[in-house]
Amino acid sequence: MDVAARDCGCGARFVGEPLGDAPFKVQRFGPAMSAVWLLALVTSASLIFTKWMALAAALVIWSAWRAMRLAQRDPEGYGGYRTASATLAVTVFASIIAGGYSVAYVPEYLQLRRDRQEAATKANIIHVQALLEEYKRKNGAYPPSLQALRRITGKALPTDYWEKSFSYEGRTDALVSGRATVTGINFNNFELRSAGPDEKMGTDDDIIMRDGLFISASEAGKQPVLQDITAR
Repeated sequence: MDVAARDCGCGARFVGEPLGDAPFKVQRFGPAMSAVWLLALVTSASLIFTKWMALAAALVIWSAWRAMRLAQRDPEGYGGYRTASATLAVTVFASIIAGGYSVAYVPEYLQLRRDRQEAATKANIIHVQALLEEYKRKNGAYPPSLQALRRITGKALPTDYWEKSFSYEGRTDALVSGRATVTGINFNNFELRSAGPDEKMGTDDDIIMRDGLFISASEAGKQPVLQDITAR
């Protein structure tokens, strides 16, 4: 039909000038908005689940940097440069704050971890103590060794947190003080010991129970133990 005509025999009408031949480009905001959504997701996950999710901030930084690069290289095709740069700045600032907090929290975290390990070990020592007391109630004295205790219980004994067997010493204060002889020993005292985190006996981190009371390694060193009647 003639371009100058205003309508057509079929009933169609012109509603505007014909489109030009030049392509029309629409800016894409997807990359910038993806960075914003990632920031919101990481922040929510860190607050709801665990603060270690904040490590995913590296993904947010990469996404925001990518959106900025796309907007710089093709400003007609990609928008949201300011949004991406603001997201990047907020993420970097928050990461610096979180990193400083994490560094300050590390000693506290390690101490809490040691406390949990020690608590688990002490709980198992108390379990073994209950078996020793039951043995003494039936036999009149503590067993000469943990092997003797296992023969009575018929079960494997608990270990410490690091899955190492406890050291056991049957002893008697009468022998330590020289008021009795070594023959015909009745063990009225005992010591249970865990090697602790370093898994080496005789060091400062040993976890020790003597006669139902937990004592430190330094306190244990001040109290004599008759080594020649020790059974493990």
